[in-house]
Amino acid sequence: MTAARLALVVVAAAACFARPARGDERESPTLTGDGLIWRTPGGELTVAPGGRLQVDGAFFPRQTPKSGPYIRRARIELRGWVGDSFAFVLGGDFAPSPPPGAEIAPSMLPAADDFLAYAPLGEALILQAGQFDVPFTLENRTSDAETDFIERAMTARTLGAPRNKDTGAMAHGLVADGRLYYAAGVFNGEGPGFRNLDNQADAIGRVVWAPLGAGDGPWRRLTLGGSAWRGNHVLGPEAPVQATPGGVVFFHPSWLLGPGAPGGAVHEQGTVEAFAGELNVPLGPRAGVRGEVVWKKQHLTDGTVDAAGFSPVASATLDGIAAYGEVWFWVTGDPAIHATPGLELPRRPTGPPEPVLLPDGLMIAARGEILKEDLTSQAATLGDPAIATTRVVSGTAGLNYWRGRFVRVSANYVLNEWSGSSETIQSLAAAGRWEHEFLLRFALSL
Repeated sequence: MTAARLALVVVAAAACFARPARGDERESPTLTGDGLIWRTPGGELTVAPGGRLQVDGAFFPRQTPKSGPYIRRARIELRGWVGDSFAFVLGGDFAPSPPPGAEIAPSMLPAADDFLAYAPLGEALILQAGQFDVPFTLENRTSDAETDFIERAMTARTLGAPRNKDTGAMAHGLVADGRLYYAAGVFNGEGPGFRNLDNQADAIGRVVWAPLGAGDGPWRRLTLGGSAWRGNHVLGPEAPVQATPGGVVFFHPSWLLGPGAPGGAVHEQGTVEAFAGELNVPLGPRAGVRGEVVWKKQHLTDGTVDAAGFSPVASATLDGIAAYGEVWFWVTGDPAIHATPGLELPRRPTGPPEPVLLPDGLMIAARGEILKEDLTSQAATLGDPAIATTRVVSGTAGLNYWRGRFVRVSANYVLNEWSGSSETIQSLAAAGRWEHEFLLRFALSL
C-alpha cells in the first residue's frame, strides 16, 4: 500500500470523528455490533471507518520454511453509503511485503477491497466496480475475516481463484425472496494490479440457490450452486505460485536453467476455463457440512527469462481438479454473528444503532481436501520442475474463539501428503511423504 493511499484513508477516517463545530448537524460516531458508524441526521451519508489486523504464526517440525510469527494483514478501511443507493469501500493494506525473490502464493499477498457500488433495487441488483473478491466459489466470496479456517481451501486458494481479488465490474444480488443469489462480471483476469497487462478480459459468474431460503428454521441455510470462468490471455502474467496454508511451495512457475544460464518460467497464454460446484447443508442451528469441487484447464507457455525479459518457447497446458469437504460445529455462541458465507453484500446500516453485543463463541471444524494437477509441455528440455503430475491430499483441524465479530483467536493443525511425478513433488516427498503445519492467528476486525 502506498503512503499516499494510507494517508487518505486515515485522514478520511479521522474526519468522521472530528469534534463537530457549534451548529454542526452531524451526529457523533456510534459503536454498534457492526463496528463504528457515523451517520448524518437525515441519513444522507453513512460512514464506517474500520480496519483489520491479523497476526499469524506458522510452525513446522522440519523448519522449512522457518517457524515464527508474521503480520498477515494490517488493513485500514473506510466503508460507507451515500443516500440509499451508492456504496463505497476504500482500503489499503500495509502489512510487510515479502523479500525480493521470495516465492509467495498470490493469495498470501496483502490486497484490500477498493470499489464503488450502485444498488438501485436494494439487494436485488448491485452494480459494483473496482477491486474485490471475484465471484468464483463460496470460499473465495467469503471474507478472510470470517472464514472457518485461517486460510481458504486449496480448491479456491490454489486452483479456483489463486489471486483471490481482481479488478473489474459485476452485477450481483439476491432475488426470489432471498432464495437465489447471482453474480456475473468481467475482469482483467490478472489479480490486483494497476492496469490490464494483455488487453484481454475474463468472464466470471456464480449462482447459488437456497430452495428453503424463505423459512425460519436452520434449513433455510441449505444451498447449492455453481461457478464458471472463461478467459483468454496473450503473453499474460506468470502462472501463480501454489503453496500450502503455511507457505510450503509445491508448484514453482519459475526456475533456474543452470549456472550462468538464463532462467525459465511459465506464463499464462491462451484460454482458461473453470467450473465449480458447491453444496452447503445445515445440521441444525449450530452445525453443518459443506463441500466444493473445481475443475480447471488453463493454457500456458514455457519460456526463458534473461535481461531482455520473458521469451516464449513452447505451449503448455495445466489440467486440474480439486475438492474439499468440511464439517463445522459451534460449541457455544451463535453463528448468526457472521454474515452469510459466500455473498459479501455491501454492509448497509439500517434503523437506529443497536447496543453493542460481544457474545463469546467457540467453533470447531475439520476439513479434508485433495488437489490433482497435470502439467504438460512441448518444451520438456527447459526443465520446468512442475511438468508431470502434482497430487496433494490435506487435512485440517481448526478451533476458533470469537468475541462478537471483532476479536478472533484461531488454531489450525494441517497435515499434507505429497504424491506425483513432478520434480517439485519428488523433492518434497524425498524429505518425507507427510508434512505437518501448526498455524495460529490473533485478529482484530472492525
